[in-house]
Amino acid sequence: MVSGNDTMKHLRHFIPLLGALALIALFLLLPEAPGAGCPTCSSNSPYVPLLGAGYFSLLTAVSLLFPLFPTKSIARGGLTWSILLALSLTYLHLPGWCPLCVVAHVSHILIWTIWAVVPAEKKETAAWGFKERLCVAAFAPFSVVALFSCLNLTFMAYGFKLKHPAMEAGLKIGDQAPAFAVQNIKGIEIRNADEKFVINFVSSGCPYCKEQFAILKTFAGRENVRMINVSSAPFPEWAQGSSAMEWVEDNDGSLRQLFKVTGYPTLFVIGEDGKITQVIAGVPAQLRSDIAASLEN
Repeated sequence: MVSGNDTMKHLRHFIPLLGALALIALFLLLPEAPGAGCPTCSSNSPYVPLLGAGYFSLLTAVSLLFPLFPTKSIARGGLTWSILLALSLTYLHLPGWCPLCVVAHVSHILIWTIWAVVPAEKKETAAWGFKERLCVAAFAPFSVVALFSCLNLTFMAYGFKLKHPAMEAGLKIGDQAPAFAVQNIKGIEIRNADEKFVINFVSSGCPYCKEQFAILKTFAGRENVRMINVSSAPFPEWAQGSSAMEWVEDNDGSLRQLFKVTGYPTLFVIGEDGKITQVIAGVPAQLRSDIAASLEN
């Protein structure tokens, strides 16, 4: 006959599975991974997913190697930490949300919940000594982070990144541009007007934005078009000296949400009639010719 305590103890067997689920979600958040990425995170930097991968691999290793971990006080503290982390990071990205981030946060909370409510084993039956298990647990995050970094670089070098369905969503050519009124960093108001303009959404931590901007600024200064770049703070360092362009700091992401931007960089060309004549996501090989053709029409 199986007692209730034995049934509860079996819940601890799910901790490695939850850790693996979180690792998969974090891997898909890498900027070069063949996934949809995070549509709400303001940066395309790999450091946050890599940091999370090291953390979850350590939790998974500890759960397998140390049956007595954690104590009740540590488990309660970890549960509080996981909930506060999820709430704070989710708040930063409101009103948008990312399914992959939600998977990682839910897995994190469940891991600490199981540790908090399920009693630990009364004794350890591990074949390895304490020092050996400690070395393996310490090695786990370094090995996982190294693996993720190598795969991310491999995808970057060989172009394995899939075309994101999210990048195809949102506003299309022929749609009416949404009405907006904002101020640029010089305090000058920018609003929809009867003129052609380019509005380009970038992120300071996005390497593709820097590549795209080097091409875009060669078109700056034309009299028949107004160029507006939108970035969440901080202002990109690589854009210094671009006096021919206007810059808007979209700190709360309201303008990004208005234009339904799901990835960086995303460029819109708006005609004099207020309709979108060109949408360019990322840095395609024909970027220069696409921009030239859209500005000449």
